[in-house]
Amino acid sequence: MGHLRTNVAFAAVAIASVFLSGAVLSGYLSTAPTGFALRLGYFPNVTHAQALYGIATGAYERALHQALGMDFSIQPHAFNAGPAAITALLSNHVDMVFVGPSPTLNGLSVAPDILRVIAGASSGGALFVVQPYVNLTTDAGYGGKKFATPQWGNTQDIALRHYLLTKGHRTLDQGGDVDIINVANAEILTLFKLGRIDGAWVPEPWGTRLIKEANGKAILDERTLWLETNGEFVSTQLVTTKRYREQHPDVITAFLRAYVNVTLLLQREKKSDLEIINGEFKNLTTSSLDEDIIADAFGNMNVTYDPIAPSLRTYLAWTQDLEFLSRDVRLDSLYDLTLLNQILEEKGLPPVTGL
Repeated sequence: MGHLRTNVAFAAVAIASVFLSGAVLSGYLSTAPTGFALRLGYFPNVTHAQALYGIATGAYERALHQALGMDFSIQPHAFNAGPAAITALLSNHVDMVFVGPSPTLNGLSVAPDILRVIAGASSGGALFVVQPYVNLTTDAGYGGKKFATPQWGNTQDIALRHYLLTKGHRTLDQGGDVDIINVANAEILTLFKLGRIDGAWVPEPWGTRLIKEANGKAILDERTLWLETNGEFVSTQLVTTKRYREQHPDVITAFLRAYVNVTLLLQREKKSDLEIINGEFKNLTTSSLDEDIIADAFGNMNVTYDPIAPSLRTYLAWTQDLEFLSRDVRLDSLYDLTLLNQILEEKGLPPVTGL
């Protein structure tokens, strides 16, 4: 029965995606971007540190006001995971989002030549954490287990599913023997504490919270899967639409100029910077993190404006191996790093590259 329920859920999501594609494109084509506000999507994750810090300090709003000479506001929109954020971007409910690679690829498959990656945000910051009694020393140990990720098709969900594939396992919805449930990060923590899941693949700070607050053990830091790039891979990037990029280059330039400054500051973060990020995390989740948790979570990732574009090809291959996306999805037009590289040149910093 559990297998049947999962297959029904999988089919429902697939069918919903078909209808969603039409609704998304209709909203994108029929709605005009906002004039005097930048609607910015992000998550209450440490991997979205520049969003949390810049919103909390007002850095982006001040930069836009100064550059454009008008009252220009930042309207923040918080999401739990990437698929919802990409849907909001494509349906013109936000103008720019911090989001992971897998939802970006899903959006690209639904709406070719609409999305644009304009900067990177973070590398790393994802852990696979299991209960202390779970033994996964052999590939056979994964059979019959129940794991959690933040949302179906989000970056951690794809990473876990592909990792299981390398261990010889598929998930129940694909005829396999491993169950994956998709719930919000805060609920994952609760379920883990109650012993109702065997483990979870989650972004920071949730991985560190599972370890420190629920006695979990990390069996994998995702950085160890990226040996060919010395542990560097895109976990969060800054994405807008082609139309917004073309119609509002002044807004994006002003934002990116402040964004690069925030990124450089957080690359050498101080305790006071983490306190600011923690304060915004509390605003979004109603609870703050212990100092050691946010410090450890920050140590498991790197903040960067480089989108680490080659790693997206690997994510695309993973989604195709899992048969989530067709082999026809192309990345040719996804990156537009022109404005970012102009700003980096102004600062005497080396440019970043796309594909």
